[in-house]
Amino acid sequence: MRTLVKSLAGSLIFDEESARQELAPTVYTTAIRSDGDLVASLTGIAQLTRDLGFTLHPETLYDSGGCSATYHADHAERAVALAVDCNTSRGTVSLAVTGMDAEETLECFHALELALFGDC
Repeated sequence: MRTLVKSLAGSLIFDEESARQELAPTVYTTAIRSDGDLVASLTGIAQLTRDLGFTLHPETLYDSGGCSATYHADHAERAVALAVDCNTSRGTVSLAVTGMDAEETLECFHALELALFGDC
């Protein structure tokens, strides 16, 4: 069995550096201070992100105390996903956008950042 595994492993051409670059997702994050209402914030976030194409698998997860929630969604046409966390006890809203293509992910991140947070 070991001989077979070594033989198979030896027959593969594997460029470790290229594989690392191709498989690594890109993540962009930012956060702002906010004293907005949790439900109103989540409602606005859901609408704005839908308008930008994040319509697949939307999900809102609330913490057990009801003071924070995270909204997740995938983009309908791009390999990009987002997570927006609203935490009223800390007074913050944070955004994370991830994808496999760095340029596409950054483009979506900038569009979301502008839509959600304005020109800060």
